[in-house]
Amino acid sequence: MSLSDHQLLDALSRMPFVDSTELAHILGEPHATVHRVLAHLLAEGIVGRVSHGTAHLPSSHRYHLTAQGVREAAEVLGFDTPSDYVRAYPMSKEWLTLLIRRMDAVASVYRLAASMSPGIDGLRSRVEFHRRGRFDATITLHDGRSFGIVRQGLALRRRSLYDRLKAIAQYDYSRRPGDVLVLVPSVWEERLTTRFCGDRNIDDCYVAVESRDALESEDRRIWRCTSFVIGSPFFSLNGVVSRNSPGGPRTQSPERKRASLPVPERMARTAPAFGLSPAEKRTLDLITDHPMIPREHLALWLGVSEGRVSQMMHSLVKTWGLVERRGKRGEVRYTLSDEGVRYVTHRDRAELPTTRGIWSTELTPDEQGRLRHVGHRIETWARQTKHAEGISWFLSQLEAETRVDPNSQLMWSVPTARSDRAYNWGQSAIAPDAVGHLLTAGLHVPFYLEHELRARHPQGVMARLRPYESYYWSPEHKEDQPPFPTTLFVVDTEEVEETYVSTAARMNRMSLPILVSCIPVLSTAGILGESWRPLWEPSSPRLALSGLNAYQWDSLYHRMRPRPIEASYRGRR
Repeated sequence: MSLSDHQLLDALSRMPFVDSTELAHILGEPHATVHRVLAHLLAEGIVGRVSHGTAHLPSSHRYHLTAQGVREAAEVLGFDTPSDYVRAYPMSKEWLTLLIRRMDAVASVYRLAASMSPGIDGLRSRVEFHRRGRFDATITLHDGRSFGIVRQGLALRRRSLYDRLKAIAQYDYSRRPGDVLVLVPSVWEERLTTRFCGDRNIDDCYVAVESRDALESEDRRIWRCTSFVIGSPFFSLNGVVSRNSPGGPRTQSPERKRASLPVPERMARTAPAFGLSPAEKRTLDLITDHPMIPREHLALWLGVSEGRVSQMMHSLVKTWGLVERRGKRGEVRYTLSDEGVRYVTHRDRAELPTTRGIWSTELTPDEQGRLRHVGHRIETWARQTKHAEGISWFLSQLEAETRVDPNSQLMWSVPTARSDRAYNWGQSAIAPDAVGHLLTAGLHVPFYLEHELRARHPQGVMARLRPYESYYWSPEHKEDQPPFPTTLFVVDTEEVEETYVSTAARMNRMSLPILVSCIPVLSTAGILGESWRPLWEPSSPRLALSGLNAYQWDSLYHRMRPRPIEASYRGRR
């Protein structure tokens, strides 16, 4: 075999399931050359390929050695037996099982490594995955610059991520990668993670929302530095690489004691990671974020008919068994099955007892002998079904309205379980039902959602508003949702809405960016329509969310006040 074949077999042994473009950049070779050699090996049955895409990356062909290729690579690379070969490379059955389970994260690491690599003149980078421990993977460039990758998927709790980051901070600096790159699932997590790292002096750390731009763009300033003081804290990938010192250490993975010979093509055929399309994975993420989501809400969110949702769910429910279909016709809901819980657990390097304690629908008796769901989010849904479905209705309806409005976009939203916010450690936390960021008519509206069904009388309403009163008088809100968040209270009737308005009028400091509306009005006029009553101006007519452009937040006196007419006009332009 030619030298190029030898190099490619070595590269595919180190990086199973890499696509041809990523492989070319990581090896520093022309894509045409890499593709030609891959085609040759594919024709000989030494290499196989599978289609794979993620919620962030479009589908592409990913290449791997076949069972025949494993034997061929062992001979070409100078090993006495295939067993010796699979002990030296991450090509054993155990290693491939691990990588296939984490395939979506593996794809993100490959894409990130390709974007960071020079991609020319044979300047070869190295990607090394970790079975356990602090890092998901390590990327080492041709000149020794090294980067540890930590990824937080939807199934990994914030506390678990922070435990890993604290362990990294305690790690001997001379033995760890030069910089740490943290991928998180939302802007909300990015801000909280950055603050966590800054508070604990975890230096040389960059945080970004996992997205195609973050993984591929070399010039966009997306990566937030946790220890940067002067100037913008955001850096491009090129900037991140240039700030790293060459010659950093490279972590070595220990040799596996168990190393069975694999049949990669068979393993890939039976893996959901390869069987699901990017659209199906995005749907699975929605169901993960919103367990027991009604079918009509899922249809609104995805912008398709309920019949189309049923067709899309066939693969998730019937083929792969990752989702359970609950309820009868007209009341169908979807949630993760036990197999689905295992899938997201392995995908995101979480712990199965923890994830089962969140999403499992299994019933078990409590201390009083009453049956309850093992998963606390499922149990919460069972006890507060109307409340949970009100939240998913609001977010799905908002997504649907912004989809048809060319001047609006729901930038992101985070559900109940990941939106709690403590401020000034030791004080009470505000616990919004959702957090998001809306762009409407050129106006950025970061928001908290409170879907409130219990507080119906003045005393209860006052108890719900006071935590936000304290929060807006603290400096935390400007860092949480810059420039400031608007809190949206949604209640069930106009009578309760009026109670909020009249109660706020009697509170001395209730000149805060808080709006209230009720479901009948929102259903008729729309979330983006003139549906909202401002608590800082009880006598004001209903506002559209774009109407917030007529006001501005006075951070010195902690009050909303009318914006000067000239500034308001410029904002509309």
